[in-house]
Amino acid sequence: MTDRSLRTLTWQYGLRLTALLAALSGTTVYAANRYVVGLDTQDTRCLDEWVYIIDTWRKPKAAEVKRGDYIAIVLTDNQTPSTAKWPSGQVMVKRTLGTPGDKVTVTTKGVRFSNQSERWNHGKGLAAVSLLGATPEKFINHYALSDGQLFMMGDNPLSYDGRYYGPIEENQIVGTVVWAF
Repeated sequence: MTDRSLRTLTWQYGLRLTALLAALSGTTVYAANRYVVGLDTQDTRCLDEWVYIIDTWRKPKAAEVKRGDYIAIVLTDNQTPSTAKWPSGQVMVKRTLGTPGDKVTVTTKGVRFSNQSERWNHGKGLAAVSLLGATPEKFINHYALSDGQLFMMGDNPLSYDGRYYGPIEENQIVGTVVWAF
């Protein structure tokens, strides 16, 4: 092989390597800007999974969310308890159990959800009320979810969720969970 053909071959490989690195860098920057990895490191987790991949570019409208969907949210200052061990603005992942048009009743025995076609109960009372330094009566409530509102819950009876802070507004959605394990 001549020096000239070796230089051409080396230049071509260098160009291909540069293009590959640029493509990989672009993909990495895109993914890093769009997706966030969330870890639930609490001693008592609210959901069974502890790793969440959150798509921060997909913030669905409340009408698009279905029961059972995991949604990443941020609570308002009014929804955050004074006993919170997390910083203001902390992203939380909860399961959607109430959607626009549902009626939600929170009692000491559990949470009842209903709409025109179905009624079902979620048998978790107000188990975490003592951790909040409050009485159950403070949280007994009835909500009629309007457009743009969702009712979020964790699977653990001790989860700090909609039973204690009420419905969330769609502007509190910070992303959609695309993978949880």
